[in-house]
Amino acid sequence: MTRSTDRWGVTGTVTATASATRAAAPDSATVAVTALGEAASAARARKRARNRAATVRTAIEATVEVGIETVDHRVTNSAVTFEPETDAAFRAVEEFHVRCEPDAVATVVVEATDGGGGVDHVQFALTDTARADLQAEAMTAAVDRARRKADRLAAADGLAVGAARSITTQPARPGNEPVDDAWESDPSVHPAPISVTERVEVEYELTAAETDMTVANDSGKG
Repeated sequence: MTRSTDRWGVTGTVTATASATRAAAPDSATVAVTALGEAASAARARKRARNRAATVRTAIEATVEVGIETVDHRVTNSAVTFEPETDAAFRAVEEFHVRCEPDAVATVVVEATDGGGGVDHVQFALTDTARADLQAEAMTAAVDRARRKADRLAAADGLAVGAARSITTQPARPGNEPVDDAWESDPSVHPAPISVTERVEVEYELTAAETDMTVANDSGKG
């Protein structure tokens, strides 16, 4: 805390740092699905992977409301691969992401695997709107906490806190960053809440305490 004085009374500032965390259940999920195709030629392997991917996508879209985006195509030659995963000459992989609500993850996983595809991972997250709302709540709580801390600091020196002069956001401490939970083996497991931490530094004006001002005014009468 810093302060200075002049002939009219007490002036100066007090700076307080505070953080707050808010958490909410994820409201979106992304399932990474892969479709494999193996053959004696790259073209045939690629075609088989594409056909299998189409089958899996059709099965998923017929069951739940989702958004699907293809994110990768790749073909590997077993002859030039160290410890190849297949006896076939070529393996093709088509990977796509299925975006859905968390409650639909189990259905997507079942349809993908029943259709001959594989599931690499599932990531739970917050939509941009939900994350922004959570950040706003955490920010408000952090500023309120900073104000209470500044009040205590000022009161200890016989002063009062006035208006905020500046508010600066700071990086959250390690370990407090938002974390998106991952699905492992059981799609019925409820994903853990996702937390958002906001950390602020607030500079406030310092003023004379109200009791001190009253005494000063009374002493000037007469």
